[in-house]
Amino acid sequence: MKRMQPSTLLFTLICLVSWNGMLAQPSIGGTPLGLTEAFRKAHGDKPPAAEKAPRLNLKKILKEDEQFIGAPRFAAPLKVDYTLENSGEWTELEDGGLLWRLKIRSEGALGLAAFYRGVYLPPGSKLFMYSEDGKQVLGAYTFRNNRPSGQFLTGFIDGEAAVIEYYEPAPARGQGRLQIFRIDHAYHKDNYRAARQDSEEAARLSFGFGTALPCHKNANCPESDPWELQKQSVCRIVMALEEGTGYCSGTLINNTEGDGKPYVLSAFHCQNGYTPLYDLWRFDFSYQSPGCDNPATEPIPNSVLGCMQRAGRLESDFLLLEATSVIPADYNVFFSGWTRAANPPQSGVILHHPSGDIKKIASYSGASTYNGVLVWNSTVSTPPNHHFRVEYGMGTFEPGSSGSALYDQNGRICGQLHGGLDGPCGQASGFFGRFRLSWEGGGTPDTRLRDWLDPLGLDVEILNGMGQPDLGSGSISGIITNEAGRPVAGVDITLSGPADASATTGADGMYQFDDVPLGQPLALALRKDDDFQNGLSSLDLVFITKHILGLDPLDTPIKIMAADVNGSNSLTTLDQIGIRKVILGIDLEFSGRPAWQFFPAGYTFSNPSNPFLEPMPDIFMINNFTEDITDMDFIGVKSGDIDDSADTGG
Repeated sequence: MKRMQPSTLLFTLICLVSWNGMLAQPSIGGTPLGLTEAFRKAHGDKPPAAEKAPRLNLKKILKEDEQFIGAPRFAAPLKVDYTLENSGEWTELEDGGLLWRLKIRSEGALGLAAFYRGVYLPPGSKLFMYSEDGKQVLGAYTFRNNRPSGQFLTGFIDGEAAVIEYYEPAPARGQGRLQIFRIDHAYHKDNYRAARQDSEEAARLSFGFGTALPCHKNANCPESDPWELQKQSVCRIVMALEEGTGYCSGTLINNTEGDGKPYVLSAFHCQNGYTPLYDLWRFDFSYQSPGCDNPATEPIPNSVLGCMQRAGRLESDFLLLEATSVIPADYNVFFSGWTRAANPPQSGVILHHPSGDIKKIASYSGASTYNGVLVWNSTVSTPPNHHFRVEYGMGTFEPGSSGSALYDQNGRICGQLHGGLDGPCGQASGFFGRFRLSWEGGGTPDTRLRDWLDPLGLDVEILNGMGQPDLGSGSISGIITNEAGRPVAGVDITLSGPADASATTGADGMYQFDDVPLGQPLALALRKDDDFQNGLSSLDLVFITKHILGLDPLDTPIKIMAADVNGSNSLTTLDQIGIRKVILGIDLEFSGRPAWQFFPAGYTFSNPSNPFLEPMPDIFMINNFTEDITDMDFIGVKSGDIDDSADTGG
């Protein structure tokens, strides 16, 4: 950051400017097949098929950056369209599975990230993103990373190129889907020229892990021992924007109901002037060193993807977000307390992620209420008395620190970082929007904290923090029938989440899972093995013929999808040929569909005459499991069976 002169009353807005080690969601690790010696021996060292992303117009990007009000982005978006069908290269594997690889290159990039839509990862599949030399690997991402929105992100990977690899096991062939619709090209304006001087070190040392100023103390140094709980509240925020990518810091905050609702306090200016894509905002917890010393290898954060804005206001520069999924219990987070006290704090700390590095701690002894007008970037000003001014005694701040909580001597939040004056390792002053003024804000729920942090209306001045509440457990049950209402037996249901379990429907078509932890995202996978000839007859072929000719269209979207046995997302004579071959015993299975397909009972298709516009996945997500579910019912249909004549076993 540039040093600012106090006499100008002009301050910088702070954001994070790094990309190393970015994870979209928790991954299971592992080595991509394309990097293994066994794969190279079997299939050679031929590099994967490459796509060159559109060229970044840096001159245009830098001009746009001058106009943005909020925290500066460090990566700009490039529109692309890469799918499993139109890009990359497939390799047939010895185990019957398939491997898809795609190399993406963007000239001049310091790093690349990939944004996805329409993602469905079937059971057993794995998705990776990695550098060409294999030194950076993100993933594996699996069916547990499926999301209701179908959106996802992986990256950043250092440098101009990255490889995306998708493995699909034999039982799931043809089931996976993904579209890479955007590549973010990291360029940051202050470091771009240095990075382009053919100096890998110049680019690497400007950003990310290990790049914070040496005057910072790691969050696990002895100075932070009294703040052990507060450390568990702090996260790094990855901001996905229409205009690119940026970062800030955030803090989990408690509410009077004590229900563990995942509210995160940050700074309004982090997003001001941009178009946030909240479904892809990510919160990285526990991104810190295990001890006081800087670690040799980068720690992997515990991440949560997706949020909603609840409230925000520029005058005191607060932003309140709510994560769209409950934070997993094994993250061991803490919900910080807060105070509405009018007086400045006597002393305290700031816990933050300067320069995108691991979590750091800074301290102060004394603060004051700043009674002047603050002008930010010559375009935005805040009224008098809306900020506390803090003189750092230990540590400082950097880009990436914005939004970090100001803790008082009692460990309670009394503000959040807006910006300030730095040394950079000398004397530093920070300006923090006052929690007290954010409480009533602009007088409406979307401009104040009161409605969200005091849902019980207790009007308390002080609220203590708390650990993650134990929400208990519940049950999930339902029935599986065909469209005619007959129970379907022998359906294997796999429950995945904090605890894996499985069940099989009996003759009554019922299933049940007990003692399932509440407050967690869950996934259900349904499968029924069967003789593919079950229920097939020439009558089914007649029904399909009439539908194709428009003489007598199939009367339900489920029947239409059951008839598409080759998985082409359309109905043609090829489906009839596939059914006829199975009836005659020429083929033992369909090329594009499993024996049975399953659909949520009561699901309404937006276009019943063309249900392929929204094909059903094989994994059904429960984003937040917060209470017993007794009607998780499904409709099962035997592929190719149009008249429901298949033996259901029920």
